[in-house]
Amino acid sequence: MNNLEKEINDFLNNELLSTKGLTNDIYNEESFIVDSLSRIFLRRYRKYATTQEVKDFVKERLTNIVSKSLPLRFVPSFGGYKHWWSPTYPKTDWAEVFNIKFLLEYLAPIYNSYKKNIVSIEYESEEVILAELNNIPQSGLDAYTVAFRDILNVFQGIIGDRVQLSLILAREQYAEVGFTKDMLLKRINEMMPDYYARFDSYEEDDKQKRLAKVKTNFKVDGVEDFTHLTESELNEKYRWSRVFNEAFLDADYEVRGESFFDDESTIPLLFSFGLGPGGEAWPHIGSSSSSMVDFWAGMGILEKRNNGAIVPRIISKNQYELIKNDLNKVKVRTKLSGKNKNYDFIYVYNGTLVF
Repeated sequence: MNNLEKEINDFLNNELLSTKGLTNDIYNEESFIVDSLSRIFLRRYRKYATTQEVKDFVKERLTNIVSKSLPLRFVPSFGGYKHWWSPTYPKTDWAEVFNIKFLLEYLAPIYNSYKKNIVSIEYESEEVILAELNNIPQSGLDAYTVAFRDILNVFQGIIGDRVQLSLILAREQYAEVGFTKDMLLKRINEMMPDYYARFDSYEEDDKQKRLAKVKTNFKVDGVEDFTHLTESELNEKYRWSRVFNEAFLDADYEVRGESFFDDESTIPLLFSFGLGPGGEAWPHIGSSSSSMVDFWAGMGILEKRNNGAIVPRIISKNQYELIKNDLNKVKVRTKLSGKNKNYDFIYVYNGTLVF
């Protein structure tokens, strides 16, 4: 093992895949709510400006949880897939690991201090409609789900019983109440005319931002091959996908909004982008301590700076294209070894990235 491999392996095993940063800061019961609110809105974790509406929502929800000694459930919602551009597709890579450790550090003082009931971090995946929405093969979505649960199990072994970690699928919650994907698609199709009209009412800049998001996620040669379509036909497909997504968010909320997102023990969390019922009042957080790119849409690498610091980074497709020839592929051996091939190595950039 050369010096770089040793440094990288030491960092992954002794810093990232460890309890470092997860056992500090125990709040007094008398100040728990105030201290927890300060933590939830701490600038270095949330990354985005917040509103009074969000602050009021979290304060009310947290105060109710504490006063009733309810379970405290943090629910980060995300796409539930690895973006198809990534060399690590379709499974998880180090980006997901960075995010789990980031969330565990972020919420550590809260779950270390709350003794009235259990505390959980329940990732929530909406992969149920991604085969239709983004034209991503279901086999890739299923592989991602298995891989994500594997790394959550590894972190559960690291953190012990301080906090419970899980991945919840929308389709699994539907099954619990006798709702099916076919029923979901039928409901979405019923809603589509009204949602087309709503989309057409948006300001042009807003429409273009929403469509730009679709274009980065839609796999043209996925479940169906749309590579033969004209630019105009593809743009209509993107418009359909955007409208379909907005209808899904409301249809999904009809099924499990009250029982899940609005459950009084739940504090939902969103990453860089989130729409849908209630979402305007939910906190937005970053994906890692040094990255704005959503973990499922990016790839995890390490930055080896000239001062010796090793920094986890989550890079986008465009960022990867800029630096891919400067990345070193370093072999590693950690608790994740054998979970999937993406954990047999990690890409390392020597220097400081400026994007």
